[in-house]
Amino acid sequence: MSQDKSNERIRDAERTIALLKKATVDQLITNGFAGLSILPILKKAGVSRGALFHHFPTKDHLIAAAFGDLLVEFAGQLHEIAMQLRTGAITQEEFVSKTGETIASDLFVGCMEIALGIRAELTLSALVQEAVADWRQSLFEFWDNTFELPGHDREQRSDHWAMASNVLRGYAFSTSFGAAPQARERLMRGFPKLFLDGAVVRPADERVVSIKTKSKS
Repeated sequence: MSQDKSNERIRDAERTIALLKKATVDQLITNGFAGLSILPILKKAGVSRGALFHHFPTKDHLIAAAFGDLLVEFAGQLHEIAMQLRTGAITQEEFVSKTGETIASDLFVGCMEIALGIRAELTLSALVQEAVADWRQSLFEFWDNTFELPGHDREQRSDHWAMASNVLRGYAFSTSFGAAPQARERLMRGFPKLFLDGAVVRPADERVVSIKTKSKS
C-alpha cells in the first residue's frame, strides 16, 4: 500500500470518528442520556453500524470519547476567556458574564447528561474516569492561571475556586430550568464580591500551567 493511500485511510478514519462523536454529543444535548440511541447517531454521522463498531467496541466507548471531547472543548473555551481578561481585551465584569454563559451553555447540558448516566452505568463510569480527573485539574488551572490570590496556599486556592465553580454550576442548573433573568443579575452582582474580591489578574506574559485544549489521540 502506498504512503498516500495509507494517509488517506487514516484521514478517513479520523473523519469518521469525529462525525460519530459529534453526532453523539448532539443526541445527548437534544434527547438526553436516556434517549441516546445508536440509529439516530449513525444517521446523523452518515456512517454504517460496522464503521461504528470498527472504531468503538461498544456504545459506552463512543459515549466516553464524546464526553472527553466535550470536556476538552469546555476547557478550551474557558481558556480563551481567561486569556481575553489577562490581555485586557475584556473587563472583569465581561469575564464573569462570558464564563457564566459558557458554563450554562449546551456543553454543560451534554456533560450533565453523561454525569447523570454514569451513576447507573459502571462500565461507562470507569471509561470516563480519566477524562473527569483531567477536567477537574483543568478547571482549577483555569482559575489559578487567571487570578492570583495573595496569602492563599495551593490547598486554600483549590477550595476557593472549587466553591466558585460550584456556584457557576448552580447558576447553569437554574438557567437550564428556565430561571428568571434575575438569576444573571444576581450572578453578576454577587460572584465578584464572593470570589474575586482581593484576587489579582495575572499578567498575560506570566508563565503558568497550560490548560489542555487538545484531545488525546
